[in-house]
Amino acid sequence: MLSAQNLSFAYQPEKTILHDVSLKVQTGEVLYILGPNGVGKTTLLHILAGLLTPDTGHVFLADEHLEAYSAAERAKLIGLIPQLYTPVFAYTIKEMVIMGRAPHLGWLSAPSKPDVAIVDEALEQVGLYELRDRAFTSLSGGERQLALIARGLAQKCSLLLMDEPTAHLDLSNQHRILEIINQLSDQGLSFIISSHSPNDALAYADNVVLLSGGWVTEYGPPKQILTEPNISSVYGIKTEVIFDWLEGKAVPKAVVPRRPLRLLPGSLQELGSPLNRIYEQSQTAPQLLLVTGLSGAGKTTWCLQLSQNARAMGLSVAGILSPGIYEGKQKIGIGAKELLSGEERPLARLREDEDAELATPRWAFDADVLEWANQKLASFPVTDLLIIDELGPLEFLRGEGLTQGLSRIDAGNYRLACVVIRSSLLPKALQRWPNALVVEGGGSVIE
Repeated sequence: MLSAQNLSFAYQPEKTILHDVSLKVQTGEVLYILGPNGVGKTTLLHILAGLLTPDTGHVFLADEHLEAYSAAERAKLIGLIPQLYTPVFAYTIKEMVIMGRAPHLGWLSAPSKPDVAIVDEALEQVGLYELRDRAFTSLSGGERQLALIARGLAQKCSLLLMDEPTAHLDLSNQHRILEIINQLSDQGLSFIISSHSPNDALAYADNVVLLSGGWVTEYGPPKQILTEPNISSVYGIKTEVIFDWLEGKAVPKAVVPRRPLRLLPGSLQELGSPLNRIYEQSQTAPQLLLVTGLSGAGKTTWCLQLSQNARAMGLSVAGILSPGIYEGKQKIGIGAKELLSGEERPLARLREDEDAELATPRWAFDADVLEWANQKLASFPVTDLLIIDELGPLEFLRGEGLTQGLSRIDAGNYRLACVVIRSSLLPKALQRWPNALVVEGGGSVIE
């Protein structure tokens, strides 16, 4: 029915929002577009609706180029339901829905009795007929979405594009909206839905598009696409897929986020403990721990204690630790301690110069010490434990800082690696290393 081939789009030159996106939807199909904020889901819907023109690629509707249709002709075939809509005037529900007949009316024509009958039928289908004379602005969020669906039905279009239709709705209204979408698809109406809910896609989608950075990373049936590695990579969060057993087969039912592991560094020496098992697994395949938490949570202390326990077991340890430098109780700097030799140098000081070239909002970094630390990271042999404290905004956002730390982790050149990541950068780290395990720095043990 509708297909898109190799779509690319940019609002500004050299800032492409969508890259080479292709998809298709058949009659009665429900297609979900999933991805984080800002990846281009709404932009893609606007292109498919004909409201934006792609820089490259084409959209086809019923085997014809979308641009070959006039706006009125498109509106008879495609309806777009925005995420949020508040009319300027206090229209009644029926008046809102009857606007869906506009593509079928002549210039300055009034709705006829057949038009009104179509509107009444649409209101009946979504369960709002008895509320038809109420003001649209007086409705709950779920009722407003139902009214907009009814307006799409009144258009008599064959495809509805919906931008996050269950956002801001309670559980009951989410279920109500999604069940009506399911019933309408059974009657032959097609849907393309942008959403943040993998669980809704598991329950209601025929196919799913995963968008990341404006690229389609996965496309296909939800039970094949919505796997833990795929979701973790796209959203930058560790997830777990809950399965149900039906007729002897494991069927995915829900996606839930994983909390960070809460482990004591001393448990490394306890046979059979989670941390000890991770170390044992590192002897056959590299294992990566991302130690996360807010400033002052104890991430560096956690890594230091882990290195001490590793050495107590006779394990080899290398890496860069970043202990705080204090004047009394005030932290005035950050050190860089090379764990193989014990050599330590001052890495950063409190930022005083707004024009400092290598700096974060709080710290100004010494370029020579960073170069020294990078040389050490590049030259370390493969040891039992590698610690990098920390990879932060310089590395992830600017491509500066301990860049050799990024390269070493990317290459898997370690057995067990422990990398400190602040909470705000954890999604970027997990998108880069989706198989990493997340540990709460300074947390107490949970076995």
